[in-house]
Parts: sequence; C-alpha cells; structure tokens
Amino acid sequence: MSRAFRFVLQAREKLYGSGLLPTLRLNHPVISVGNLTLGGTGKTPLVIALAEALRDRGFQPVILSRGYGRISKAVREVGSDGRNWKQWGDEPFLMKQRLGNVPVVVGANRYDSGRLAEQKQLGNIFLLDDGFQHRRLHRDVDIVTVDPVEWAAGEVLLPTGRWREPKTAVTRAHAACVQEIPGAAIPDLPVRSFTVKTEIQGIYQEDAPVPPEAFKNRAVVAFAGIAKPERFFAALESVGIHPIKRVRFRDHHHYSARDIEKLDGEMLITTEKDAVRLRTVTHRLYSYLRISVNIPDFEGLMSLVLSRL
Repeated sequence: MSRAFRFVLQAREKLYGSGLLPTLRLNHPVISVGNLTLGGTGKTPLVIALAEALRDRGFQPVILSRGYGRISKAVREVGSDGRNWKQWGDEPFLMKQRLGNVPVVVGANRYDSGRLAEQKQLGNIFLLDDGFQHRRLHRDVDIVTVDPVEWAAGEVLLPTGRWREPKTAVTRAHAACVQEIPGAAIPDLPVRSFTVKTEIQGIYQEDAPVPPEAFKNRAVVAFAGIAKPERFFAALESVGIHPIKRVRFRDHHHYSARDIEKLDGEMLITTEKDAVRLRTVTHRLYSYLRISVNIPDFEGLMSLVLSRL
C-alpha cells in the first residue's frame, strides 16, 4: 500500500510541477507551515509564534486552518466561545484563544477560506496551518517542521507508516524548523534549518496560573490525547511534577464525562489542546500545560520570511 501511495504522490508532484494541476492565488501573501509526517512536530506553537511576530511588525495576520475533526462543513470564522469548539476544531480554537485579535478561518478548501477572509477584510497576510500538502493554494513561503527522531528512524509512507511524503519533498520548502529533542541529532537538510526549543510557558487551571509546587506530594494523574503524549509526560517531569499514572488517549480524542470520572488521583493535568476539548465535558477541576516555541535564530527566520513577501 505504501508503494501505491508513493506512486500517487509522484504523479501528483509531476502534475503540479508541469502546471497541469493549477495553483490558485489569493490577493495577500501566504506563509505555509506544515510537515512531512503525521502530527507532533510543533506546527501549532510555531504558527502562533509567527502570528505574534507578524502582528508585532504591523501586519494583520489571518490563520487558515482545515479544522481537523470539526462537526461543521462550511467555511467559517472561529469564534471566542469555547463551548462551540467542535464547530471549528480543537487546534483552531486553541490558536484563537491564544492570539485573541488574530482571525482564524477554518475550511477544507483553504483558497475558499482565504477568499472569505479577503471579502470580510480580516487581514493582509495569511498563515496556512498544516499546508505543506495543500498544493492547490499558492504560497510565498513554505516552512516545514521536522522531528529529528522521526527523520532518523527512516521513511515509511502512509498508510503503513507516518510519512505523508518522502523526505525528498523537503526540498520544496524554503526553511525547516527542527525540534530540539534530547539525545537526537539535528539532521543535515538541503534547506536552511532553524532549531526550535519547546518551552513551558506555564500551568493553568481555568485560565489562572498554577505554580508547579501546587502538585508536590499530591496524587497527580496526567492524561493526553495528542500525537506524542510521551513528550508531554517528560515535560511534566522536567518541572518536578511526577504523576502516579499516565493515561493516553488517541489524538484529537473527544472526551466523555465517563473518561474523566474513571481517572483516579487528587489532581488532574493535561495539555492545552486537550483542555479545549474538556470545556463542556466535566465539572472536575483539571490543570493544563501551556507550551511555546523558542527559536534562537528567530530573527533569521523572520528575515527569510519577510524577504519572500
């Protein structure tokens, strides 16, 4: 099956490369952030960091996202009421929650989403979330996020493995943002690379900060429904939180009240993305970990981005 998938990808690449499959252009510049594998490479915090940087430089960024797992089908702008997150998806609402006045528009067809944003005059530059494979929309800048552990482990394409495209597809990108993972070497890539450090921005409960010391000598249960939960559990250990139990759910899991009731412990802690999905589910108190990215050469990355607009 992976061999057949590779053949389809190669045929698609030739069609786009020859112009037989056209790309559509929006009126404003487009910066795409994507990856070559399935989830867990830090796209969402990178999109947030880029949106903040563009806003600080006087741009009016708009994020275009597919809205994976949402129950609605139409193109729509993400609102601010967390009770309606299922209409938009967990990651789009998380980005809206973190960025406040930065519009987020969801739609499977990112060109249609961009046209809606232009008609509503929402901004003047687009950030395409998870857009590396969305070839139909022209982009001015392509950034890929890379997990060095996955890169070193080899390449097994879907549906057998986790790779959406072969490694050689990285040459389409203008820059690669490579996660810093303890014990993993930064790969030598054929495009300009930037090291990305994941940092803990804080722990929160009902949007109020909670010090790590509050978890000391308590029976803490950690749970997560994300692509790579082990990274979350390791982050907790790094700030001195040692759960008595670690519970893993599938990525984008839609929680039920029963799921949370079954968790033991005095205190619960999860990820910020999971917290989005818990807003209307349970009355149990829980805390969540908020992360951000730190790119040592962030100015270099922004210089590259701005030079292509």
